[in-house]
Amino acid sequence: MHPYATDSDERIKVLLGIAFVSLLASWGLHSLFLALNFTPHWLLDVPSFAGFYYMFLKWFDKNLWRKSFFQKIGLIKVPYIAGNWDGYINSSYDEHKSQISATIQIKQTWTEIRITLETDNSISRSETASIITKTPDMALISYEYINEPKSQATSSMQIHRGTARHEYQIVDTYEIFNGGYYTGRERGTFGSLYFKREHK
Repeated sequence: MHPYATDSDERIKVLLGIAFVSLLASWGLHSLFLALNFTPHWLLDVPSFAGFYYMFLKWFDKNLWRKSFFQKIGLIKVPYIAGNWDGYINSSYDEHKSQISATIQIKQTWTEIRITLETDNSISRSETASIITKTPDMALISYEYINEPKSQATSSMQIHRGTARHEYQIVDTYEIFNGGYYTGRERGTFGSLYFKREHK
């Protein structure tokens, strides 16, 4: 996975919150030692704070951030989009005449992401990404990717780079992940993307 940027100010708030909780935990551990008539060396205080901070940060980054509670109170605005998506692509390669079946697999933590799009003939993997949250009723996910053709692909398909931009929104009982893409000068194509899944 790779880091992604966001316009949400949640990272500042969360890091300050984790620092505060780590300080309380470090103070609590120190108080426990004193209650047990054990006086730790002062050099243990700073490492204990750093240890708690690292532990809480990793816990939040991997698991806690995607709990709905943090979304409901407005602390976390970045959507949790990890998982599998089914959909299709329309491409200028064939003048948008056909729908190309495709799947997207997304791996995501609070600070990192990897978006992998696969068709019968090629596979694309994101290299950089950003998530914009300050838009009404949706989030915008943009990423640059590298596409590699599979062995059975036509000889005209070559490794190339491109950019994709998705709008993420929840409509009724579905999560919608649609948008468009364009490739670099090596390929020179563009098209639309449409993916969805049931909202849990």
